[in-house]
Amino acid sequence: METNVRRLKMKPGDKVCYIPFDGCSKHLYENGIVKSVDKLDHFIFVVYKCNNDWENYKNYTGVSTPITKIKLGWVENENI
Repeated sequence: METNVRRLKMKPGDKVCYIPFDGCSKHLYENGIVKSVDKLDHFIFVVYKCNNDWENYKNYTGVSTPITKIKLGWVENENI
């Protein structure tokens, strides 16, 4: 069975959006960049809020995030 990461073909450097739960308000969404994917494809490590230094995201710590909570692409929102 194919995992969400493989189906979405996420890779380091991809812009993603964390959505905490279905139906939540967009002000709870958080944009980030994929730093790495774990070997079992259950979690991806995402850099969030790197002081808007997105070009150097690799210099920041990635947060382990369940793949089921990630959507490819950034969500435009003034609160993000």
